[in-house]
Amino acid sequence: MDASAGFAATGPLVLVVDDDVNLSRVIAGLLEKTGYRVERFDSGEALLERLEQDATGLVLLDFVLPGIDGVETLRRIKESRPGLPVVMMSGKGTVKAAVEALKLGAYDFLEKPLDADRLRVTVRNALEVGELRRQVEVLKQELGDEYRLVGDSAPMRRVRELAERVARADVGVLVTGESGAGKEVVAWTIHRLSPRAGRPFVALNCAAIPRELIESELFGHARGAFTGADRDRAGKLHQADRGTLFLDEVGDMSTATQAKLLRFLESSEVQRLGESETRRLDVRVLAATNKDLKAAIAAGEFREDLLHRLNVVSIEVPPLRERVDDIPALVALFRDRYAVKHARPGFEFGPGCLELLRGYDWPGNVRELRNLVERAVVLARTDPMEPEELRTLLPAGPAGLSDGSLGSALAAAERETVERALDRYGGNVSQAARVLGVERQSLYRIMKRHGIEPDRNHSDNN
Repeated sequence: MDASAGFAATGPLVLVVDDDVNLSRVIAGLLEKTGYRVERFDSGEALLERLEQDATGLVLLDFVLPGIDGVETLRRIKESRPGLPVVMMSGKGTVKAAVEALKLGAYDFLEKPLDADRLRVTVRNALEVGELRRQVEVLKQELGDEYRLVGDSAPMRRVRELAERVARADVGVLVTGESGAGKEVVAWTIHRLSPRAGRPFVALNCAAIPRELIESELFGHARGAFTGADRDRAGKLHQADRGTLFLDEVGDMSTATQAKLLRFLESSEVQRLGESETRRLDVRVLAATNKDLKAAIAAGEFREDLLHRLNVVSIEVPPLRERVDDIPALVALFRDRYAVKHARPGFEFGPGCLELLRGYDWPGNVRELRNLVERAVVLARTDPMEPEELRTLLPAGPAGLSDGSLGSALAAAERETVERALDRYGGNVSQAARVLGVERQSLYRIMKRHGIEPDRNHSDNN
């Protein structure tokens, strides 16, 4: 192996494998001038030994090598490092060789003598694809962690069992429950266990989109369909084709949009705003709400026929206060996640903390618990965190304070929490607001109420 010197390149790493030393030196020089770091190898065995250390960047691999040839080397790379992009090179290029390489997972095939421009373009594109693959894997891991039904309480076992049963049947499911209870997690679980698991899972929060825009968001629009529509845009239904669309807070959808959604559910055809053409899509629609849709129907705010289409099967997610036995598992999950995120490895909650959390009412459900655990990880002065310190982060209830002292004690706890967050982030109000789970302007109002002066060097940072 010859790790090339010369140019002090700091860009992505390219591993060049060719027993023609002169050619590999030329390739290395060309790529280093372009800004890449290059390491050169004269055999497949040497490359595979190097990949045992790490597998980043890109491999340029010759077909003809001493010892194991390029095809066998490619096969072994794909077995151990499937996400690593490999570009094959050969001076005896044939269609058969190229097809074989591509079937084994090579990104591309270059024929010698190499064209410098094509080499640069191929390397750049292959590295971009490799980075996208890496990001996808990271997102999959994060989603697998974020969207996981946690807990083994009796109520959660019932939810999990029902989700597993309905996943296999391509029918509408209405997920109900309080805000923050985990309705989207249930929808994701149904999708993940269904035959559509390898296809898109697209979520749309109907309550977060202005009613006049939700139709465009759902069905898409053509350029010029309305003022500001300067380009064609695919709707959420198009994005979810052959996959699953999750409509959160579906009770907030306008009746006009409800009618169009019903037509899609009945015909599987969708028409973008400003377009006469209809398109046939294959989408499974899951919906969720924390509203009483029967009362909304009685008030003329929701279509009864749409409810029947969405609510073939209903799953009710219990609030956290009805499954407090799941709190230890949820706390462990969130603690591990945020200890890594905020560089506090090994952070623990001390004895008595879980009992304190089990005694709280959790009006914000799992979302509130998640935010509290992140605040604790960021702000804790004790490790393991002591119950008395954790108590200051709770709004009320389990603090065990008498009514007469409750207001002043909560005010003191609020002030201390805000000051600790600002101190940890060097006075940066935006970062402190994010970890405290409030809007920046709301945090400014809280600071003003307690007489906390913002650091003008950081207060407006985003």
